[in-house]
Amino acid sequence: MENSEKENEQKVNENVIETEKEKETETEKNEHSNVILNENDVEVKKQQDLIKNYYINLQKQKYERFIEIIMNQTTYTREEAIASLEKHKGDITLVIKEFLGAVDKTAEHVKEQNSKSLHQKRYGVIREYMDNASIQFMKKQEQEKIYKEFLERQKKAKETQDAQETKEAQQ
Repeated sequence: MENSEKENEQKVNENVIETEKEKETETEKNEHSNVILNENDVEVKKQQDLIKNYYINLQKQKYERFIEIIMNQTTYTREEAIASLEKHKGDITLVIKEFLGAVDKTAEHVKEQNSKSLHQKRYGVIREYMDNASIQFMKKQEQEKIYKEFLERQKKAKETQDAQETKEAQQ
């Protein structure tokens, strides 16, 4: 367990060293170029680099947290958790579903969608839009029909009430 943690730390350190080397080469390229940078450009570049490093660190922390969650929810070792996370492109729920043996229907749906040609997809979208439009139209017509019936009942009730009042007035 300690060896795997040391290996992971070593990999993270190697990645950090590689990014620092890349930054050094970039700065050397900028120094050797004949382009004169404005002071504001240098400050903006520094701010962008700081922001980029901040988000890279956030992603690393998030990835580590995902590994911890997977290890807590399954019996996977750290290496297995990392491998399964990479397999499922960082989706924790898919990793846990795979561990539990649950069938992932979203993958089947994606395969089904990808198997259709562009022409079929277009007509599928048009068909779905037209179906939704017709359903909405039918609902609106039904509501109008119910509203008209309500108004007619109110009108008849008022007429009968007026008729009763006139009969009472005549008597």
